[in-house]
Amino acid sequence: MIDKLLKTADSSHKDLTFEIGSNSDLVLENTITGNLEWTIEEFGKSSKGFITFPTKFDKVESLLALDHRGRTIIRMSVNPQRVIQKVELGTSSLTNRIKALNQMCEAGYRVGLLIAPVVLVDDWMAQYSELIDILSDELSKKTKKELFIEIIFMTYSFVHRAINNEALPNALELYDKTIMTGRGRGRYCYRDNAREPAEKFLREAILRKLGKIPILYVV
Repeated sequence: MIDKLLKTADSSHKDLTFEIGSNSDLVLENTITGNLEWTIEEFGKSSKGFITFPTKFDKVESLLALDHRGRTIIRMSVNPQRVIQKVELGTSSLTNRIKALNQMCEAGYRVGLLIAPVVLVDDWMAQYSELIDILSDELSKKTKKELFIEIIFMTYSFVHRAINNEALPNALELYDKTIMTGRGRGRYCYRDNAREPAEKFLREAILRKLGKIPILYVV
């Protein structure tokens, strides 16, 4: 697969970005396989293009000294700490994720911030305001200068709900029929009258606390 990516990247007339982390969290997986280290250095041999992956984990120590040659983009997924504790069970804390992103940026990696999934719990405004305050305080100056942001609102399904309720009976209930509506077969997303004010709030809070960091998209 890496040979195919290298060939495609080198033959393109422009830089392409390849998403390699859509099926699993590669930082966590790498603690067992070591595959991510090899992949980063192999793709670093390319003269064009980038590979990218998101993560919710802080286990980046083995990646810091790699010869990545600026060809890898790490996107750290963040949420309020209370959402992490109640929804993203077993993942790294918010503070440790921010620290890891700062380390990766200092090591020369391209860096992004993925605010996802945005979960509209009862006190979402206070929680996400606190999140952005923490990001403002704990992201390094270098990271803020080089950062881009992506924002993804939560989608949910009855299948996920059934699995989560059985496996994690004490976890936060994510489905809220008062602010969610159907989208596709068995999937639910936030209604526009809930999502649009939340997007406006996030954009304004980011601008106020983090400045004009590019927001690539909100979905």
